[in-house]
Amino acid sequence: MDNKANSSDLNKVLSWLDKPSSKFSEENRIRNLNISENRLIHELKIGNVKLPNNLVLAPMAGVTDGSFRLLCSRLGAGYSVSELASAKAITMKSRQTIDMVRFQAQSRPYAVQIFGSDPSVMAEAASIIDNLNICDIIDINMGCPVSKVVKIGAGSALMNDPKLASEIIKKVSAAVKVPVTVKYRLGWTENSINVKEFTKTVLDAGAQAITIHGRTREAMYTGKAQWNHLEGIKEICKTVPFFANGDITSVEDIKLLRERTNCDGFMIGRGCIGKPWLYTELLGHVFYESPEVRYKIIKHHLLDMLMEHGPAGVPLFRVHLFGYLKNHPNAAKVRHELCTERSPHEVIKTLKLFFAQYN
Repeated sequence: MDNKANSSDLNKVLSWLDKPSSKFSEENRIRNLNISENRLIHELKIGNVKLPNNLVLAPMAGVTDGSFRLLCSRLGAGYSVSELASAKAITMKSRQTIDMVRFQAQSRPYAVQIFGSDPSVMAEAASIIDNLNICDIIDINMGCPVSKVVKIGAGSALMNDPKLASEIIKKVSAAVKVPVTVKYRLGWTENSINVKEFTKTVLDAGAQAITIHGRTREAMYTGKAQWNHLEGIKEICKTVPFFANGDITSVEDIKLLRERTNCDGFMIGRGCIGKPWLYTELLGHVFYESPEVRYKIIKHHLLDMLMEHGPAGVPLFRVHLFGYLKNHPNAAKVRHELCTERSPHEVIKTLKLFFAQYN
């Protein structure tokens, strides 16, 4: 690793940590200063959209709001995806839903993910989002396993109806000017894994990139991701970008995934909750190991959430806060102190004292 390169670029890259939140600036995105010989991390294109690298922030309900997308982009993610948004709610002009996917300081490239089971509604929703000019890519959710999504025939339920899935992709693609991508799973159950057949369907329908989570709907988020079922997918995709997703938490993971699947990129979800500097780590930097820098990142994240959500930002921050404190000695006491705290000043004061003990 070129530590001189790291330090020479660091002041400029991290300047946002000491300033009030502002719009994303490309010069503040952590860069890959140490591209490896096997080209694990590299630039990539989805349709006509150029990604600075192939590390992606996965869509996660209740997690990937605008503040977290902004933070992960600053720390190195090549692009980010919104929380899943109901196509029906978008067509009904739901302000809450549209505000959820629209963020004034949004980093680009950026994808809005929509879900639904009616091709016409999905196409209309995609068109509305496209016309708002708030994103570069429309992503179709065909992998969400939660009951409220699958019970309407959306999310991973679409893997049981390839014909309908194909119709949705075709109609959405025809309705927008931006590239359309699809995220899905291995299949519905362990006994009905159809990921390779479904991949052919998705590509034939016109998807310009795919992401596959290495679990079935039946598995939800339990057990280990079955990366073995992702082998052979790239041969089907050919030139269409293929992103692997599921249990990516380290440099070793992306090395193994590339070796086993030859995937084009890596979509990271739960592995970056409480560790958004995972992208930084994958890009070959080490500055995130400093307790002072970590504290500044966490504080900045909370302040951004307050700007985005108002007073609700403090309770919404807890999913991240508990992740940040995970595996730290004495964290249990701090978690207990902050689990019902609603004052941002108290949260910041407590965290400052907590991280100061590690300096």
